[in-house]
Amino acid sequence: MALVLAGALAHAGAIVDVDLAPLGRGDLAWNDSGQQSGTLVAESDGILVAPLRSTVGWTQGQWTVGGGLSAARFATFTTASESQRAYVRMAVRPVIELRRWLMEPATGAPMVALHGRLHGVFPATSTAEDDATDDEQETIESQAAEDAGRIRSLGATLGFGVLYRWSSGLGVGAKSSVVYARSARTDTETVTVSSRLQPETTLTLSFWF
Repeated sequence: MALVLAGALAHAGAIVDVDLAPLGRGDLAWNDSGQQSGTLVAESDGILVAPLRSTVGWTQGQWTVGGGLSAARFATFTTASESQRAYVRMAVRPVIELRRWLMEPATGAPMVALHGRLHGVFPATSTAEDDATDDEQETIESQAAEDAGRIRSLGATLGFGVLYRWSSGLGVGAKSSVVYARSARTDTETVTVSSRLQPETTLTLSFWF
């Protein structure tokens, strides 16, 4: 029993991944076509999901379970002689990842893994003007709800990665994935559903503990 436990612990430990997704022509084309949400904090706006990302996980045998969290917030508070206005748009994006190594994680040799990730973007929006009329306040609240729909989304990622790990615990590799995201927003007259499917390749720097 002691030998089995020792063997299990030898292949278990924490792992921190730092991924870099270089910007490309696709990002420039997305910006040039005006596909941003207008809130600055949605997944497609480039602030919430930065080119440099990190996840923290735990490896047990040939399985790694991990996750990450990112947040973005844009707020403006305006004070005039007779009125005050507050505008807040915020998004939180948790990520859960499951990775299956095709061999026992070891050092001194390339390792290949399949991975899948689930993520969601959860919004928090508010706008307030202390001198707004009832009609103006209704419009303000409607715009905040519509912006929340632009920010809110769900998505998944599937792919594979290659990693070379040294005995010091440092690893270098790359991941190739397909990313899917879906969002829906409503206003007084329409419901708009948007989806995006795109490839993604990231460079990976890993720290094993």
